Amino acid sequence: MVKIIGKKSLGIICVVGSVILVFGLLYILGGDTASSSPNTVSVTDVAGRTVQVPSQVDKVVGTGCSDREIVYLNASDKLVGIEQVESNSTGGSGTSLPYMIAHPELMSLPILGDDSKNIINYEKIAELDPDVVFARSAEDADAIQTKTGIPTVVVYTGAVGTSEQMDNYKNSLKVMGKVLGKENRADELVNYIDSCEEDLSKRTSGISSNKTVYIAGQAYKGTHGITSTNPFYPPFEMVNADNVASAMNTTANATLNAIQIDKEQLITWNPDMIFVEEGSLTTVTNDTSKNPEYKNIKAIQDGNVYGVLTYCLYSYNKDEMIADAYYVGKILYPEQFNDVDPEKKADEIFTMFVGKPVYSDLKTQLGGFKQVEI
Repeated sequence: MVKIIGKKSLGIICVVGSVILVFGLLYILGGDTASSSPNTVSVTDVAGRTVQVPSQVDKVVGTGCSDREIVYLNASDKLVGIEQVESNSTGGSGTSLPYMIAHPELMSLPILGDDSKNIINYEKIAELDPDVVFARSAEDADAIQTKTGIPTVVVYTGAVGTSEQMDNYKNSLKVMGKVLGKENRADELVNYIDSCEEDLSKRTSGISSNKTVYIAGQAYKGTHGITSTNPFYPPFEMVNADNVASAMNTTANATLNAIQIDKEQLITWNPDMIFVEEGSLTTVTNDTSKNPEYKNIKAIQDGNVYGVLTYCLYSYNKDEMIADAYYVGKILYPEQFNDVDPEKKADEIFTMFVGKPVYSDLKTQLGGFKQVEI
């Protein structure tokens, strides 16, 4: 006997069958309806926040001095705005920043804030409508997301004077690489930094230059005088130099842009060699001219004062940092660096980081690697 199935029953059977078929296919294909999407990617940023970002990012905004890393990752074509200090307008330093020198077209982009004054123009960011925004703190990121509705990822653009800071920076590059679709480039950049660190360490490990050193005029939010220094100055750390200011290397000081010491402290330390961030050279020279007691410092008496590129200018220029390390190494350990031409090495480094050899531009502006008088 054949049982007749009504239309309503047949419809139910068809629906149930379809549901079973769909879930069966998802199971076979390994689908995950809860966490995957063809249009987004889940990213854990350096603040531990989980952010859903578009799988294809074509437009990006970098706040908190993160445009530098966007350029490092070969994604400058995705930038739709810059910060005030990166421009060549009044108060801007774009023409002194290696990544902007290499990509002058960026200086004509709209200005969306001024990190030096902790200003973020939320309305401008919303108007530019990027696919994603980078920020340097969870507080900034949450504010940007709340006010613009645009996914915002926290990244690290700070100092790398300690191994923990450097590890954080390398991880941040990889996070940014994932967001920007530049994962291979991020790996390339991290590997290059690793290779430079290893090379510098190999050349100087276990060797003493018998010279104490001091960095003068450590810049932050502008130029500073001879007593502005850094107990965690990376170019010294990378070549195992005997930094007299390392006596001040507390955990708290590691998080600062620079520290200010007393004049008497510098005279007491009496370093054998002084390196000056050339962005602050005029200010440092003014200090020594007004305070003749500085002339009794051994480095100044012996003429062992050298100019280096400005590592800290609108946050930290990692390309200039590594270039400075090779120059410092050349001065302190001439035999171990006899195969290194610091200027050629600098251009190799700049080409890797920003795509162009820009050392000559910086040399024209400030003097480059050379002995200086203060």
